[in-house]
Amino acid sequence: MRQPFLMTCYQHRSLPVSAQRMINWYPEMEPDFATGKIVLLPTPGLEQFTLVATGPIRGMEVMGEAIFVVGGTGVYLVNAGGASTFLGNIASGGPVSMANNGTQVMIVVPETNQGWIATTSSLTQITDTDFPGATSVTYINGYFVCSTPFSNEFFISELMDGRNWDALDFASKEAAPDYLTAVKRVGQTLWLVGERTSEIWVGATSGDFPFQRSSSGFIEHGTVAPFAIVARESLIFWFGENRVAYMSDGGLPRRISTHAIEQAWAGYGVVFDARAWSYDMDGHQMFVLTFPWAGETWVYDLTTQQWHERESDGYFGTWRPHCGVMFGGGVVGGDSIDGRLYLVRPVSAHETGVQIQRLATGTTLNSEGYYLRHNRFELDMETGVGLLVGQGVDPQVCLQWSDDRGRTFSNEHWQTLGRLGKYQTRMHWSRLGTSRSRTYRLTMADPVMTSIVAANIDVDRAAH
Repeated sequence: MRQPFLMTCYQHRSLPVSAQRMINWYPEMEPDFATGKIVLLPTPGLEQFTLVATGPIRGMEVMGEAIFVVGGTGVYLVNAGGASTFLGNIASGGPVSMANNGTQVMIVVPETNQGWIATTSSLTQITDTDFPGATSVTYINGYFVCSTPFSNEFFISELMDGRNWDALDFASKEAAPDYLTAVKRVGQTLWLVGERTSEIWVGATSGDFPFQRSSSGFIEHGTVAPFAIVARESLIFWFGENRVAYMSDGGLPRRISTHAIEQAWAGYGVVFDARAWSYDMDGHQMFVLTFPWAGETWVYDLTTQQWHERESDGYFGTWRPHCGVMFGGGVVGGDSIDGRLYLVRPVSAHETGVQIQRLATGTTLNSEGYYLRHNRFELDMETGVGLLVGQGVDPQVCLQWSDDRGRTFSNEHWQTLGRLGKYQTRMHWSRLGTSRSRTYRLTMADPVMTSIVAANIDVDRAAH
């Protein structure tokens, strides 16, 4: 039989239900005339763009032809060539909230509730006595909008100037009493995301305050993770207070996480530290969700509506970039441990020289109670992709299998993908024994670009 090796990432709490897993692979649906209808592609590699600090990258914001980067306590201006300019220091802490109005970038440190204004040549702290302190910031219709600490209130800056504030320019999230977690511009609307509920506000048509609540803008979900909210164009993606992932286009929340993923999230001891960001690449719109305490990175592909996992060697189970931006026609990600910025490259098969461990656990073959003899497993994969020198000259793939529905796996069985130019290399394993059910798993780590098209499995009913 010929079948896609893996269609989705769905490792259920009960492995007999499903043991499917994709780490550093993602699926792409192909047209009917293609060799494979669902293929697995390698996740992009990382190339160092620049180094800006010794501490982790806490936030990034694109304004004009530069990225404003907070690394450690330093604020840096990074141009398209990777050259960085130090602008000054802010308070220490975790992730920062950032927004820009075209000439100013506002930076908020939630731990201290302080704000700073950065330009291309300066960094100054907001000292206006009417600035009440903030936990998040966004920009819409000429105003910086901030959430007030431990409150359901939000307030706005002077028009086109984040240095000046008026104590009377505030309003409240009013439909429910839960505190405001974060503010976020989504298209031409202002989202007030609370701990349990959210509201949508729009530009006001009358009155002294420039925003008013939309008559239909109430959502029965919020978040406890203020940095697990991403807005792109008219879309907003967030990790809900009930440990479910939602997406909205036009104000109606849509659940996009699966039961299996939600089971994994339910087991995390800490989730308020979750961080999310998004990028577009090769026609795929990816939403990246990292849980630092739990040591997991999940990625939702809006194009295919499928999830996969990312993992970097030495990063405690997470993917190195925990924040990022679209910049200069590409994607730039920020490191969660040190001050490196990376170019996220689909044609790179390593992460700044470090190997990428890729794992794919396929669907389980069931025989309805009969024993099946597994005569041959042939992997339809792009071959002949070996490198000229170094690791990957003769790239290898490992096959293992489980006859207890994904609980334990066999010894490793390796095959070559073929040296460079050996495009006719065939990858197959023979005389694989018998089983009532079987789950196959593939792993590889050589830094080569390849894809998994399908698996051809020759089985027949055994005598016993």
